[in-house]
Amino acid sequence: MKIVVTGALGHIGSALIRHQPLILASHEIVLVDDLSTQRYASVFNLPMGTSYSLRVSDVTDAVTPELLDGCDALVHLAAITEAAASVDRPEWVFENNLRITSHVAQVCRETSTPLVMVSSTSVYTPLGNDVDESSPAVDPTTPYAKCKLAEESVVRQEMGNGLTAIIFRFGTVFGTSPGMRFHTAVNKFCWQAALGQPIGVWETAMDQRRPYLALGDAVAAITRAVTASVFPGEVVNAVTCDATVRDVLGQIEANGIEMRVALVRSAAMTDTSFTTSIERARGLGFTFSGSLAEGVRETLALLEGLGFGGPIAAGPGRSRRRGDLPAEW
Repeated sequence: MKIVVTGALGHIGSALIRHQPLILASHEIVLVDDLSTQRYASVFNLPMGTSYSLRVSDVTDAVTPELLDGCDALVHLAAITEAAASVDRPEWVFENNLRITSHVAQVCRETSTPLVMVSSTSVYTPLGNDVDESSPAVDPTTPYAKCKLAEESVVRQEMGNGLTAIIFRFGTVFGTSPGMRFHTAVNKFCWQAALGQPIGVWETAMDQRRPYLALGDAVAAITRAVTASVFPGEVVNAVTCDATVRDVLGQIEANGIEMRVALVRSAAMTDTSFTTSIERARGLGFTFSGSLAEGVRETLALLEGLGFGGPIAAGPGRSRRRGDLPAEW
């Protein structure tokens, strides 16, 4: 297969392009990234087994009918993802994210290239309810989430015109990769704990239940959609677990770290708390086997050298030496 991945050097992309099942199914993986976040290290030590090429470019310039000639699928991950920062700069998110998604969907439809689009469960806004993909409780408040919903609408429109696609609504992604950042809940809390900083928790968020997605589950879901041609033309939730901030902090404490919590206000705060159905995903053959505990443990282990305490507790049947890193780092 020939696969094109936009935003290939980011948190999800840098793990996806190293995922052995995708590599084994591919003869060529084309990486598209504008390097605006300067994650150069995401292309260090790429594994053998397929041919890689990198296009350093805006998505609208790189993704052309010529690039998609012979392409079996395009995975669209490129996006500005700072939900909190988007509150003060909504035009920043819309001008980038909606623009490039509209372009990708159109070119994929014109070239009959199947599309994997990654949206977000942040589009849901229920109060204390279970939600599924048909839930009417879709009225997001942050510009980031509003933009994701607008992007979904664009892709749906192109699907009505013949585009083959799947739209994943990912929970908040956690876990380690060469291109990871620390601006979303689990990863950010681990970073602050590692530096001995107060962990900044939104005043409304401590006991709100929200969906989270292990990075390994995210990568496996994308890979299965591409390699098994699972393109149902609908939205599919992808969630490992529903958890509260208190649950996340409890996992950090379980690694022997004493924390300080600072309640903070944010314009992106909501009263939203819900659990998320993944029955549609299961019906399509997707599985989610990740672990919040393991994701926190692995992230803290990579930061262990910052001196916040003793060795990180190893998981069942495992041991970890100070300084151990995943093989691809």
